[in-house]
Amino acid sequence: MEVKLLTEHDLIKCTDTFIEVFNVEPWNDEWTFTKAKKYLLDFYQTPGFLGVLAVENNEILGFIFGVNRVWWSGDEFFINEMCVRKQYQNKGIGRAMLNHLIKELHSSNISNITLLTDRGIPAEEFYKKNGFEEIERIIFLYKNIKLSL
Repeated sequence: MEVKLLTEHDLIKCTDTFIEVFNVEPWNDEWTFTKAKKYLLDFYQTPGFLGVLAVENNEILGFIFGVNRVWWSGDEFFINEMCVRKQYQNKGIGRAMLNHLIKELHSSNISNITLLTDRGIPAEEFYKKNGFEEIERIIFLYKNIKLSL
């Protein structure tokens, strides 16, 4: 397995991987290829974007998409998306991608990594096992503004 930085050439395969991971349990999303590609391309085109891939035999096993952000206490990296294909989970691939990402971020003087994830799913346990901490004072808010007719 090779862990490397993502290039634009990798976006199509990342889109396939993204759909494969998130359209099943525990998320059960309903991504189409077109929407998923646009979603990932938007991240790729964001200033400060950085992506990391795990690849084996020209197959993407997983990836991290995120962006460097300026913050008052030191620049940070926000993970927008991270996934590993189901058959490759619990094999150290996620940890290897995180470690590669951290090495890249150290060279850019990034001091923190932040992210959002659903509570009570395997991703929460993965992140906590890899040194991420929950910030009790922060809440995530949502408001549906769809017009009802």
